Amino acid sequence: MSTEATQRLQPGDGTEDSTQRGCTSWLLISVVVLTVTTAFVFGWGLGAPNMYNKYTEPFLKGEDPCAATTVARTPAPFALDNQNVEQRYDAGNNELRRDGNDNVNEEARPLSDPVKEPFSFVLELVKGIPQTVFLIGAFIGAVTGPIWPAHFDRKRTVFANYIFCFASSLCVLLSAYLGKAWLFYLSRLLLGYQGGMACVIVPPFIGEISSQRVRGAAGAAFQLALTIGILIAQVVGLPPIAGTCTGWGWGLAIVFLLPLAGLFLLFLLPNSPTQMITKYNDEEQAVKDLKKLRGTSNVHADLDILRAQSRQNSGNKTESLSIPQVIASARYRWPMLVTVILQLSQALSGINAVFFYSSKMFEKAGISDSNIPYANIGTGAINVIATIFSVLLIEKLGRRALVIYPMAVMVAVFGVLTVLVQLNESRNSSTLGLISVIFILIFIVCFAVGLGPIPFLFGSEVCRPEARDSVQSLGLVANYLGNILLSLFFPALNSILGGYVFLIFLVFVLLNVIFLWFKMPETKNKSIEDAERFWNIPAPPSTKEASLLSPTNA
Repeated sequence: MSTEATQRLQPGDGTEDSTQRGCTSWLLISVVVLTVTTAFVFGWGLGAPNMYNKYTEPFLKGEDPCAATTVARTPAPFALDNQNVEQRYDAGNNELRRDGNDNVNEEARPLSDPVKEPFSFVLELVKGIPQTVFLIGAFIGAVTGPIWPAHFDRKRTVFANYIFCFASSLCVLLSAYLGKAWLFYLSRLLLGYQGGMACVIVPPFIGEISSQRVRGAAGAAFQLALTIGILIAQVVGLPPIAGTCTGWGWGLAIVFLLPLAGLFLLFLLPNSPTQMITKYNDEEQAVKDLKKLRGTSNVHADLDILRAQSRQNSGNKTESLSIPQVIASARYRWPMLVTVILQLSQALSGINAVFFYSSKMFEKAGISDSNIPYANIGTGAINVIATIFSVLLIEKLGRRALVIYPMAVMVAVFGVLTVLVQLNESRNSSTLGLISVIFILIFIVCFAVGLGPIPFLFGSEVCRPEARDSVQSLGLVANYLGNILLSLFFPALNSILGGYVFLIFLVFVLLNVIFLWFKMPETKNKSIEDAERFWNIPAPPSTKEASLLSPTNA
């Protein structure tokens, strides 16, 4: 970047510097359309299935959901809403109470003393298959995500993303009406792919259309839409709406209406100016899109930055780098590593363990079984509210502060929760349960303001355009691998360790805090060059220098 361009990157009213423009109407419309039609759909895929487990579990066994007499246990602890893990034992006790002659069975136990089945890793693994299939789809979507922008522009990749949502909704509806379990699994795989792909293609798109001044807040909108999707899916899954033995198919599928609207709205949106210049060498279209996004005809500051990036890549067109090329390049090592650590920190932060225990804590705090689903929805609402605050604070406090300091608080919360959970296993105290709930809510807020949104946008802020999609993909691969491992092994660890399982997350979060303290640069209102200077990455050669160093001039 030229010295003149760098000097203009100062906070101000943005009237003379297009990089400092605020949130214009077209930027707001673009961010809303992009996030609601992709991230919201992904959140729906995370939050909706848990609301219908008592119908989908018997369905996948070949039974009639409406005839099922037991309430299935929530499978994998990945989603942000878990049903009361003791409900199925109460239902089982109802069956033990009477024999065939309507006499009380002498071996029956009272409802207050539930019969706990011995832990079976295989049984838990089978119950978690739908969620694991979803995560595998997300993993594949993250790995193959960079392929789409390498062959299509940003808008066309979003159009392609919609196709997987449509296919998923069709499969789950056919599954419910035809009674075909394999279609249900296919729908989960397709919706997982949609989510993984969306996490690769949409955050960079938002980063490329946003001004430097509001880039963080715009990027955080992706996570906000995801959390809102989880919350709305939980509300729709309640019995008065779609949470019935005949309505679960539509409860899972109806989200396709959002991408359907997106098919028409996306035509109106501007494309990525960065991609128009660095990939397609179409400055005329880039200028048109920039004027629309910035709400001003003076977009020279943005153009100077994009032209400089194009020159530094030693040519008029920039080809996207593949994942192996990024891994092999020393230039992208630190941006890649810090992005991967951030995503892995999000996956293995313990948020899913906290939500897994939330139902137990609500129960021990005196909340009735019938109200626990509503209490879980309340925690989802707190997650959304905290994410909204993150959007408001991210351009004031910066990325580092919102990640590192809340993570330090999370370490302390894990220590307290370990003690509280273990004590309450023997004492069954409503007071300890209520205190545990308070600490769970503190943890959720700490996660939502930092580790929730920032890993999705960080990679786009520190990587040059040619490596952006592959670095984003690598981070998400780490995220989904972590979540797959968690969905497979957390039930076993929880059964063996009990409340001490929090200590594993405590150590992991603590190690990541130490690493990020030293290696995570601040990106608030900063350029890519600023991040590279933080990591002591040498500036790329200019076009003239590159031509002198090329083999033809050697």
